[in-house]
Formats: sequence, C-alpha cells, structure tokens
Amino acid sequence: MAEPARAATPAGAVESVMQEVLAFCQGDAMNALRVALIANAFLEAEIDRLNAEPSSGRARSNLG
Repeated sequence: MAEPARAATPAGAVESVMQEVLAFCQGDAMNALRVALIANAFLEAEIDRLNAEPSSGRARSNLG
C-alpha cells in the first residue's frame, strides 16, 4: 500500500491520518473512529501525566 502524501495544513494532516486509519481498518468507519478515540484518550492521559510532573526547571529553582 502506497504511503499517502502529507498535507502542509493541519486540516490536511488530519485528513491524511484519517485516510490511513480508515485504510488500516479496511474501510470500516466505526473501527476507524474507535481507533481515533482510543488514540485521543491515550494522548490526553499522557498530557495529564506530563502536566502532573514537576518540570526540571522548577525543581532546580526550589533547591537554592
């Protein structure tokens, strides 16, 4: 399967990724949506985890 060209715009990039997910799911839109929602939940959890960690800059400034 040929790799689709990535679009330069954010909307084009989303379209490109969604086409890849849809192809991966063999055209099944429900499964493609499920994959997208699972990926989104993972990324939201990762953002929450990273926001909960103190930054190394803050940790250094509290030492002195």
